[in-house]
Amino acid sequence: MTESVPPQKKRVVLCRGQYCNMDRRADAILKVLEPQIDAINDAAGWRRAKLETANCLGMCGLGPNLVIYPDDVVFDRLNPGRVGEVLAALHALLGDDPPPAP
Repeated sequence: MTESVPPQKKRVVLCRGQYCNMDRRADAILKVLEPQIDAINDAAGWRRAKLETANCLGMCGLGPNLVIYPDDVVFDRLNPGRVGEVLAALHALLGDDPPPAP
């Protein structure tokens, strides 16, 4: 009998360190990103992507920053308007069809 390999979960880590969250920039991104990650998980019926926050990702001068692990896909100078880029990359990494355009 062949064992099936479970799909790998993705960790979406948003920096909320002092620089990245200056003027609540990271909080604004989190507010837009959180329901989208929830929708990805709800549609799959299991937790495919875990949204996390970090105190620092070590790229302060380029913040706000986000990394998708374990693939090490980095987004810097992020803002709420670029969350669609993050979601498109996440869908691609999960092997999904591209999400419909807004």
